[in-house]
Amino acid sequence: MTGFYSRNWKRFSIIGLFIVFSVLSLFIGSLGGVTLRAILEGDEVARLVFIHSRVPRTLAIILSAAGLSVAGLMMQAISRNRFMSPSTAGTTDAAALGLLLSFIFLSNQSGTMQTLFSFVFALAATLIFTLIISRLKIREVVYIPLLGMMFGGMISALTTAVAFRFDAMQVLNMFSMGSFARLGDFRMVYLVIFPLFVAVLFATRFSIIGLGEDFAKNLGVNYNRVVMLGLVIVSLISAATFVAVGPLPFVGLIIPNMATSFYGDNIKKSIVDLMLFGSVFVLACDIISRLVIFPFEMNVSLTISIIGGAIFMIYLIRGLKGGQPGKKQIN
Repeated sequence: MTGFYSRNWKRFSIIGLFIVFSVLSLFIGSLGGVTLRAILEGDEVARLVFIHSRVPRTLAIILSAAGLSVAGLMMQAISRNRFMSPSTAGTTDAAALGLLLSFIFLSNQSGTMQTLFSFVFALAATLIFTLIISRLKIREVVYIPLLGMMFGGMISALTTAVAFRFDAMQVLNMFSMGSFARLGDFRMVYLVIFPLFVAVLFATRFSIIGLGEDFAKNLGVNYNRVVMLGLVIVSLISAATFVAVGPLPFVGLIIPNMATSFYGDNIKKSIVDLMLFGSVFVLACDIISRLVIFPFEMNVSLTISIIGGAIFMIYLIRGLKGGQPGKKQIN
């Protein structure tokens, strides 16, 4: 009974923070006068800014954060490693390569085509890295993500070489920084809704494969099929968010660890809390980015890198001291 009240208190707290930061995101910006009172009184400028800028931006923040948080959780369940995420497995770097190639070879491409290119490259890179680590007998928890960073670094170097060869460095620099203040729309980020729905639907199966292949097969779960579904979810989320807003470092890495510290390891019970937790974190970072040099705005990826990097170092040191985190439990 105590655990029930404790869990619900945490859930209500994160829902409260989510509502507060969402409202702040809607009404904080360089353009003053966008207030609820101005909108209700019929101020046309305030209404247009609110509908066409603030609302889409806030939705993009929530969907990107929720999507990357779930993608990180999927990666950690598949690899059984708490330090895995799209950014430490080469997935995000491969999405950048796919997006760059779509710019180079299809000059008038749509957002859908950009996302398709990014998705194909992200999925291919994630599959390759998954095959590599499945054949390695590595016990230390930190070695696999470090190997993934090396793999991603190789892809990033290739991306830079391609951009230099085709005189596309300016294009590469344009989407190498994550920001919710980009000119244009966030339509591609709405593609995240479908994989999020699938992730919630198959949450129990992802919990089971996190316990290992033999355990999953004994429970009648098709391990390879669920792993492939998870990789597709991770790749689609990574591609859609990268095309829409650029890279958001550490979100898929630290949010699953922070959320499971609060809510436990059962994916089915904690996946919605995880989405809310990730949304609150990115909303807070985005608000800080808007206020720190107000009325100008700093790229949100810089804020996330500073805060997320510090949190990641804490978890990394704990991992080095404590070794492999404990096994997941299904309640």
